[in-house]
Amino acid sequence: MRNEESGFLKKIKSAFARTRANESTFKHLLYNPTKRLPIVIVLAVFLFCAVFAKMAYVIVVQGEELQAKAIDEWMRDVPTDAPRGVICDRNMQPLASTATRYTLYVRPSDADDKPAVARLLSDVFGYDYDSTLKKISKRTSEVTVAKSATKEQLNLVYASGLKGIYYAEKNYRYYPYGDFMTQVLGFCSSDGYGQTGLEAYYDKYLVGVNGQILSESDLVGRAYLGSSSYYMPSVAGLNLVTTLDKNIQQIVDGAVRNAVAKFEPKGVYCVVMDYDTGGIVALSEYPSFDLNSVPRDDLQTLFATSKSMTVSSVYEPGSTFKILTAASAIDAGVVSVSDRFYCAGSRMVDGKKIRCWKSKGHGSIDFAEGVEQSCNCVFMDSALRLGTSTFYDYLRKFGLTKKTGIDMTGETSGIFIAEDAVKTVDLARIGFGQAVAVTPIGLISATSSVVNGGAKVVPHLLDYLTSATGEKVYSDTQLNGERTVSASTSATMRELLTRVVENGSGKGAYVAGYRIAGKTGTAQKYENGQIASGKYYSSFLGFSLTEGAHYAVLFIVDEPKGYMYYGSLVAAPLVGDIFESAFAYLGIEPNYTGKEAELVGEPFSLSEFSGLSVTEAKRQIEKLGLYCEIDGEGDFVKAQYPLAGVTVDKRNVVLLITG
Repeated sequence: MRNEESGFLKKIKSAFARTRANESTFKHLLYNPTKRLPIVIVLAVFLFCAVFAKMAYVIVVQGEELQAKAIDEWMRDVPTDAPRGVICDRNMQPLASTATRYTLYVRPSDADDKPAVARLLSDVFGYDYDSTLKKISKRTSEVTVAKSATKEQLNLVYASGLKGIYYAEKNYRYYPYGDFMTQVLGFCSSDGYGQTGLEAYYDKYLVGVNGQILSESDLVGRAYLGSSSYYMPSVAGLNLVTTLDKNIQQIVDGAVRNAVAKFEPKGVYCVVMDYDTGGIVALSEYPSFDLNSVPRDDLQTLFATSKSMTVSSVYEPGSTFKILTAASAIDAGVVSVSDRFYCAGSRMVDGKKIRCWKSKGHGSIDFAEGVEQSCNCVFMDSALRLGTSTFYDYLRKFGLTKKTGIDMTGETSGIFIAEDAVKTVDLARIGFGQAVAVTPIGLISATSSVVNGGAKVVPHLLDYLTSATGEKVYSDTQLNGERTVSASTSATMRELLTRVVENGSGKGAYVAGYRIAGKTGTAQKYENGQIASGKYYSSFLGFSLTEGAHYAVLFIVDEPKGYMYYGSLVAAPLVGDIFESAFAYLGIEPNYTGKEAELVGEPFSLSEFSGLSVTEAKRQIEKLGLYCEIDGEGDFVKAQYPLAGVTVDKRNVVLLITG
């Protein structure tokens, strides 16, 4: 028994000895500095590298950003608006400019003598003293005490030497002529960004870079003793010099006002363009508004009157479109000036009767007479001779199937029947300006190439940009594009359109001593796909062929009231007035050739035609050398305009009302 116990104790002692040996070995490994040192060194190097990398990242990568944040924390800033660039006409007359006003702040913590500050503000701005003192005594970092202060008021405040008053410049847009080029110039938002017109189209050039006035301050906005202020000047926007002419615009505005007073229309649009370069000289539209008093509280009116109908709306042009039909037919060689046509008052096309404006017909006339008398049948035949494919090729050359590219917001393109869907009856109607819709700017651009020798032009308003110091930094060198018609076709069209003004429906636009060509237009309006009874577009498209004034003028009166809706009676005389005044302004002397006496004649008193047959009245009118328009299909004259006894000359057009 004792031997067994002795063996068991030996085993226990042996196991205990092994455990003590292992523990000794473990302690030796754990506390051995020689084996622990590399681990410590690796950890130290790793931590050092991490800290160094973070420092390098903060200093190199985030340094500027953090420095800017630090400066922002201890600096108070007051913004100064950059002056917006000036918009000028071609003679450097400002059309839109920037006026500076000032916003004044009081920092209560900096105002040592608050009663004196309150008294000063009361005297300069007419404020109540007690309420002003209460306002600037609030526990706040900053109080606005005046907006739109003038330079004179600012000088009075700072002349006092009182502390705690600061200011910020605030620029606002100012239009010297108010209701003037409203749709062209456009207007800006309250924060100074362009919203419509040139203000929006060239906004990125007109806006400048705002500046700041910085001053050191503590946590509650108090300026440090002896702290400095830093002024970061603003950078003014670029100035926009346009192709517009303020003086011609004023002439056009006068003609538009006359049209409004005389015909009480829904709208009036007039654009004057240099047909050699495409530069817009004037653009006037009614209705409009004063750019210094934008009707922002009436969004419907604002939207309707701020967009330019000249570039954003389409209309059926009527007879002014015949210029393009005639030019295309002559250029394609399908008609010549001497070709004869017969007008019985209508044409049957695809089983449909299409009327000429003269229901009794023009009889047998040649092409030149057809242009002069605006015979629909002549232009229907011309379009049919061209064919759809050829005619559409010319329309594409004239640029009518797409936007012109004018530098104004909201431009749209013309509307045409798809070429593969055009029927013969459609083609006939297109020939005299129906079944198509074009923009006014598209029409004047297309027809300009017919008159200028055949070069397509891009209408534009920008001439060049200048810096605030007047240095030219960009010039818009618009180049004439592809040819639309030949030079010989253009020369022929100038002669034909001159005859319209000298002998035809455009007599009202004639100005003695000057060469003017043009075409009248009287187009019915459509509503809900149907002809609107008694609603017309009355227009005239005229071209000055006089050197020094190569201007195209398109004048459109939308829905003139009463019987006076013919383009020859409504629009042509107004274009004549525009040309006559423009020649005087430009100092272009008349060149009398002896032909003027024949074309104008001596003034005389108009006879009475009421009660006469239409045939007899027309015979007498033509014998007097006057052009005659007939309203209605009756056989006898019921009324006339001008009235009997009115003094007229051969430039007048007589309207006979027969039913």
